[in-house]
Amino acid sequence: MRSRKFLLTAVVVSMLLLAGCSSSFLSDDSPDGEELANSAGTDIGQAEIGESMLFEMRMTEANHYDLVQEQPPFMLDNSLERQNLIQRYQYLNDQNNVHHVYMLSHDGKVINYELAQGKVSSINSKLTNDRQIVKAPDCRFRSGSGAGSNGACHKVVESPQMDGSYGENGDAIFFFTTDGQYVEWNGLYVVSEEPKGITTEVTLVEEISEDGPVQENPESNEEVIDGDSDTDAADFQDNEDEESNE
Repeated sequence: MRSRKFLLTAVVVSMLLLAGCSSSFLSDDSPDGEELANSAGTDIGQAEIGESMLFEMRMTEANHYDLVQEQPPFMLDNSLERQNLIQRYQYLNDQNNVHHVYMLSHDGKVINYELAQGKVSSINSKLTNDRQIVKAPDCRFRSGSGAGSNGACHKVVESPQMDGSYGENGDAIFFFTTDGQYVEWNGLYVVSEEPKGITTEVTLVEEISEDGPVQENPESNEEVIDGDSDTDAADFQDNEDEESNE
């Protein structure tokens, strides 16, 4: 019974405050809508500003009060959400884990595939706080609302990162492969503990021969071995000249 009285008192106080705000907002020289009502042929003489809003507020509160009485919230003995978070942190913090990372295009094709050692991280993760509280140089007050001449003596500013730089890092992930290579990706991706049966062909590939990585000549579509690209390009040009002479 006590809580009901307190609740009703709070509603009454809110109504009085709202009524006071409405009356102060509508001064004697403020438009009252009568001119528009007359032109529209509508009688608003009996309508009070804010009455419908206050009615709906009271109806909402009364309805919710009854629902809480009939269906009160209950206390959980165990939270599966918290258990999932605990298990996730314990799993991700294991350096021995290996993850299959599929980097995707926006139409779902696999662009690249890597094996990540340990955790896949966000490039926005930081070792230290990214904000600092500093004293305002022109401060004259020890407390206040934080605005105008009554502002507080301290303000929050951006903190430099560990390399001494400022700013955001964008939206991307990074990880280290099982052979220690650093990979950064800012597109769609799938991370899984087990390999997925993805059948689309990987589009970002690197061919390796005995002499080194194989590159494709963009003009001839011929394969060029690193280190011999100048010779192969010259031979290709000679062949082109012979064909044009013929």
